[in-house]
Amino acid sequence: MKTAAKRTLCTLLALLLALSLAACGGAKSVDPKTCTYDEMVSYLTEKGYIAKDAAPVDMLTTEGYLTDNTGGDIPFAPFADRAEDYGGLWLMWWDSATPSEAYTNYFQSMAANNGAMVYMGGAAVLQTEASNGNFAVAFSADYAQKDAVLADFNALTSK
Repeated sequence: MKTAAKRTLCTLLALLLALSLAACGGAKSVDPKTCTYDEMVSYLTEKGYIAKDAAPVDMLTTEGYLTDNTGGDIPFAPFADRAEDYGGLWLMWWDSATPSEAYTNYFQSMAANNGAMVYMGGAAVLQTEASNGNFAVAFSADYAQKDAVLADFNALTSK
């Protein structure tokens, strides 16, 4: 009796150890359709694509992210519900549960324009690299982990 109890206890301990090691084995996946912006940022940080000390730049109020075809009349625009630059990884998000003007005008046009968000009929444009769920990503020219981010980002699935 004591031997059987010891074996059962040892088996349970081994199972618990295996499960705890598996849980510690990497970044928890996120669902790009339902996760929050902050959850996606945490995921990308845990994967090492965003530096832990990165200071995000608000892309919606900062010049230089849109290709302005007007000669300087449109330095920035409200093209997403939230969009920030994390050292060259540009993360954009739209709230599909409560569709805003940004969602209606720009998120939906991305698919129709091969990933390009077209502002005011082409007065300004922002080309994204990929979209998944409620998110899109783009990169600065010098961002080093672009291929890894795209592979990981595109592999995320909704549950």
